[in-house]
Amino acid sequence: MSDQRSRKISAFLTIADEEYAAAKQLAPLLPRQAAYFLQQSIEKLIRAVLECDDLPAGTTHNLRYLADLLGQEHPLKAEFIAFDDLTPASTRYRYPSPSGALAPVKAESVIARFPEVDRLTQHVRHYIDRKRSVAATKDD
Repeated sequence: MSDQRSRKISAFLTIADEEYAAAKQLAPLLPRQAAYFLQQSIEKLIRAVLECDDLPAGTTHNLRYLADLLGQEHPLKAEFIAFDDLTPASTRYRYPSPSGALAPVKAESVIARFPEVDRLTQHVRHYIDRKRSVAATKDD
């Protein structure tokens, strides 16, 4: 694995951690913004794995589309797809509807996702660590 790819993966993981921390801080008082940052955090985790697997992702924010790039047998695909319901958070909670309405978000529904995100983050880091270890062995 090249140094550049490794740095990019690390950058995605750092941003994912920061966005998740923002979601956790915002959830009790600003759940719409928390849902947005939660979606963004998951997106960065997927992008880290895609980068690790050398799969180009483009600029989409659609979590299902990004997860589908991993391929049917990928060990993390199902975990990522479980967050597909957050895909609309990339826009729905940041802009009013055409009628001017704001999409409602309950703090409890955002907070309830935190244990799932914790597990996913752990699984992603473990996957990437294994891939890096295998790549380092091949480089030796």
